[in-house]
Amino acid sequence: MTAEARAHRRVVVTTSWDDGHRLDDRLAGLLDRYGIAGTFYIAPRNVEIAARDRLSPAGVRRLAERFEIGGHTLTHRRLPRLTDRAAADEMRAGKEELEGTVGTAVTSFCYPRGEYTAAHIDSARAVGFRRARTVRRNSLAAGPPLELPTTVHACAHRVDGPVALRLARGRPRTAARLFLQWDELALRWFDLCLERGGVFHLWGHSWEVDAHRDWHRLERVLTHISGRPGVSYLPNRNLPDLA
Repeated sequence: MTAEARAHRRVVVTTSWDDGHRLDDRLAGLLDRYGIAGTFYIAPRNVEIAARDRLSPAGVRRLAERFEIGGHTLTHRRLPRLTDRAAADEMRAGKEELEGTVGTAVTSFCYPRGEYTAAHIDSARAVGFRRARTVRRNSLAAGPPLELPTTVHACAHRVDGPVALRLARGRPRTAARLFLQWDELALRWFDLCLERGGVFHLWGHSWEVDAHRDWHRLERVLTHISGRPGVSYLPNRNLPDLA
């Protein structure tokens, strides 16, 4: 890569966190500490989280003071299992309840479990979302605005063997480390993003980080990616369209 190409590449860091669990407060504290932008996708009446563990309206308002709040439907039901009309109603109802809570427009959306069809993309656009995140991983591309890909999930995936081997450039021990430890995979992807440019998108769930006792791994990644000269730290709503 020439010096001119290096000077013109753009590196963006964004993070996003799903579901609306009370542990989002703890996660937000870490993002604050390291100056990392984040989008919290919240289903205010999430049927998969016990009512006592859902982030309260007051908690949502606290997050909204520092971070973007995104829609995640009203109840976190899987969209392909609903009629198209019911799915659109879920998107709209979740958006309206969040907007009533935080007092500002909610313009980003995340498909529950990453499951969606072309009809759901149309519905997201129709109800007023300008960005929508998927759960597709291993990408540094900006992606289509209503099908945003991600780079790393803050959780180990047992299907990542081929990706780990490719990133390790065929070195078995390195590949094993990347495969077994999602924080190692995240660090490798971020370093590649610095070299190539693009969007480094870390996502996950606060409850999942806690269940796997992975707070130290998350903090390690945030330490590595924070405070980099020339890197833009943006919420999902401000992601640029990169070539």
